[in-house]
Amino acid sequence: METFLKQNYQNFMIFFTFFLLWFSIQFGKVVEDSVAFVLIISIGVLHGANDLLILSKGEKKRFRLVKYFIVYLSIIVLCILIYLLSSFLAIILFVLLSSYHFGEEYFGEKVVVNKIFNSMYYLAYGVFIFSMLFYSSTSQVDEIMKELANRTFTTFQIELALLLSLSIFLVSNLYLFLLKRNTAEMLLKEVFYLGLLFVVFQTSSLILGFAIYFIFWHSIPSIIHQVEFISGSLTKKSVAHYIKKAFIYWGISVVGLITLYQMVPQIKLFSTLIFVVLFAVTAPHTWVMHKMKS
Repeated sequence: METFLKQNYQNFMIFFTFFLLWFSIQFGKVVEDSVAFVLIISIGVLHGANDLLILSKGEKKRFRLVKYFIVYLSIIVLCILIYLLSSFLAIILFVLLSSYHFGEEYFGEKVVVNKIFNSMYYLAYGVFIFSMLFYSSTSQVDEIMKELANRTFTTFQIELALLLSLSIFLVSNLYLFLLKRNTAEMLLKEVFYLGLLFVVFQTSSLILGFAIYFIFWHSIPSIIHQVEFISGSLTKKSVAHYIKKAFIYWGISVVGLITLYQMVPQIKLFSTLIFVVLFAVTAPHTWVMHKMKS
């Protein structure tokens, strides 16, 4: 199973990306968003539900586990405080943290130069993904941003982020090519993938476009890496063990999400709540994944 998934997942990912591209053309925004919410609430939330299990892996000292747990909760509390003090700043931090996390998960095993270069490369890639998404769905971004922060990103800010991140990403790849850490074939493949994602973002709704990348390009590969880290191998038994361990935390998260949506009248868009919850868990999850990979 391990060899099969590693060799075939990329084909699976591309297939479902094209399938959902076709799906977005056939159906309207309501259907698209409904599918996106199901994907995010199921697989998306699941992929971050085993953080504490990952922190405890191989750690026998109780006081260190307690320290990790306190740090994890403190990061969540800090995120909530930042959002309460400045929701706009919280959104920017969410985008930057998610950008780095997306880049680290996608390129963590492909791009290894040094900490500064790696971080810049991961961040540039992730910011470019978000910039393409925002550029393709400006009106929907405005709607969510106004509900979250009573302000929004300007077209100039989005286009500037798009151009800067693309420039840094391309220059970094040229540097990798000169170092012989990258090949022309690998670069062309990544350019094709980015072009495919841009078409997907242009065609689908904001939430479905985000879900396609978040689930198939990020969450499922992350789950595969987590299962390997926790169990040492990728088998049906280890995947079942991962889901079983994550189920309680996943259930609590979903119930809390739906309850919060029902109890807070200020939140009119479910997509807004999704982004608020993702921000609260992205920072500690990024920290856990960074520790796992290092």
